[in-house]
Order: sequence, then C-alpha cells, then structure tokens
Amino acid sequence: MIDLIDECGADIKNLGYEEEKSGKFSLRIGKIDVNSSDKAKATGFDEGTYFIYNCPLMHEFNNECLQYLVDNIMVGLKKLMKKNSLTKKSRFLIVGLGNPNILADCLGPKVLEKISLNPFTENARLFKFAPNVFLNTGINSFDVVYMLAVWLDVDAVVVIDSLATQSVHRLTTSFQINDAGMTPGSAVNNLGQKLCKSSIGVPCLVIGVPTMLLAEKYSKDFPKDLILTPKDIHKNIDNLAIVISTVLKKCVPYK
Repeated sequence: MIDLIDECGADIKNLGYEEEKSGKFSLRIGKIDVNSSDKAKATGFDEGTYFIYNCPLMHEFNNECLQYLVDNIMVGLKKLMKKNSLTKKSRFLIVGLGNPNILADCLGPKVLEKISLNPFTENARLFKFAPNVFLNTGINSFDVVYMLAVWLDVDAVVVIDSLATQSVHRLTTSFQINDAGMTPGSAVNNLGQKLCKSSIGVPCLVIGVPTMLLAEKYSKDFPKDLILTPKDIHKNIDNLAIVISTVLKKCVPYK
C-alpha cells in the first residue's frame, strides 16, 4: 500500500502536481488535485486535494523551523477547510489513530496529548478521541469514529496517523494533508473501511507523516512484515506532535 501520493509511481506532474521551494529550511511544498476518476485511477489515490510538505532537515534546526512548518501547513489546512465550507465555528472531532504502545505508530495519540480541552464549556465544538488499534481493542477504528461523528453531530473529522514511505530520507520529515480521507492501518496492509465523507457523512481531513519504512523495498532478504524507523524516533515524534497540534490549535475551535 502506498501512503504518499508523490510515491505512487505515476507521472504526477502531468496530472497537475506542482511543487515549490519555500525559501527556508529546505522546505518544499507540493500540491495536486485528484479531481477526476482518471487521475484517481492513475495515482491509485481517491479524489481530493493533497498537499505535501517535505522538510528533510526539520529535526536539525531549532524551534524557528518548527514554527515555520506550522505557518506553512496551516495555510494548506485552511484551504482544505474553506473548500469544505468549514470555519472555526464548525464542530470538529479530532481522531488520533495508531497504537500508543509502539513508537513508530503513536503519532496520533501523541498529538492528542498536546491538545487540551475544556469539556465543561457550554456548546463545545471540539472533541478528541484515540481509538487505539483493532489488535488491542477488538473494535474497528471506523466503527468508533462513525458512531462518535454521528452522536456528537460534528461538521468534520480530522484524522492524524502514521504513514509508511519508500524513502529513508522522508522518515518523520514529510507531511501529507488531504480531504480525501484514509483507511486506518493501510501502512501495514491492515485494510479496514475508509474514513471519508461518503462513509462518515462529513468531510474527513487527514494529516499524516511517514514514520515507518517497509524494509522489503530495500532488500528481498527482509521479511515482508519488517518495518524500519529512525533511531531518534522518540524525539522525532515529539517534534511532529508539536507541529501538528499547534496547526490544529490555530485552525479549529481550540478550547
């Protein structure tokens, strides 16, 4: 399963993919609108708008770099919100997918830890939930998210998850956001039902970062289920959680 659209193998430049250098910290920003069935078939990705932020040196700089990433990713997320008629007055459910017991898969729960709520606020419009994984709970993430989205009557679901990449250079340094939705567990081929507007009933915005490398891409000697991660994964996950949680605090009805 390919998680990053610019690793799909298609000539995405001919499909409308545009990339620009931001001018600082080696950040490159890409965008593609998969707005037809032909583009969806060519890329293998569902229709929607995709933004890619590649910052290979993000963990080598200071907080200024993290803030610079926040400012740029925030622009993309706001565009997706506007496209889907969402504002700060909308009701959001933020879902942190992943296994909190595995460092390479705990990005979603770690982001939620950095987002504080005031549940006693009248007419609260922000909710968060970490469904864990089917192996630990026996419950599919889709079922829980769908139930909560309906029960809480939210206007949108924001999903945060760890992704897989085919490039060692992109581990924990690339962000992909989209409004096409995602399938929980797709990085390890644990395919369930997709979280998207057609299945949940409201727009599903996704923020994902590749934290895992499928080893079999590099050598046939590696078993298919072997996943590689950076040696500094704990520190990297913390930086990623800071960036994503700060973006969300600035875009959704925080507190």
